[in-house]
Amino acid sequence: MKNLTFLVLALFFGIITQKAKAQQSVVTAQAVAEVIEALTATETSQLNFGKFTPEVQGGQITVSPEGTRSKSGSIILSGAIANSGIFHVTGAPRATFTIQLPSSVALKNQNSEKTMMVNNWISTPQQGSGTGLLANNGEQYIYIGATLQVGDIVANPVGIYTGTYNLTFAYN
Repeated sequence: MKNLTFLVLALFFGIITQKAKAQQSVVTAQAVAEVIEALTATETSQLNFGKFTPEVQGGQITVSPEGTRSKSGSIILSGAIANSGIFHVTGAPRATFTIQLPSSVALKNQNSEKTMMVNNWISTPQQGSGTGLLANNGEQYIYIGATLQVGDIVANPVGIYTGTYNLTFAYN
């Protein structure tokens, strides 16, 4: 009887083990990776606040992303050309990217140590994560505007003021 019980148990566990093995499934799966071209940006037009005189109080000059120039304070604008900064961004077609603008930048008089600050940066498309979208051909133009803080004629004497700024464009 012991042998029979042992034999029945052995058969029982053997059947269970066979069923457990039969329930397994092996699947061959795939992994994919795609290398895309690097995101690049080229300045096609410099941000230019144009010619002006600050007069007795100074003020602000704003250039919009569309290239419209406006002023406040005692500033007198001349008829010279002012325009927004324009950047040509290229990369993978239909990819989204982030635009990061500077916070504040100094423009320095080429003949003296006097400076004017540029702030209140704005872009079209707007700054932020995923706000830029490359077209089907993998390109987009970004338009940059900002506000120039101008002192009086003593603080900001006659001369050309220049400076550089950094923009960051990055894939999301």
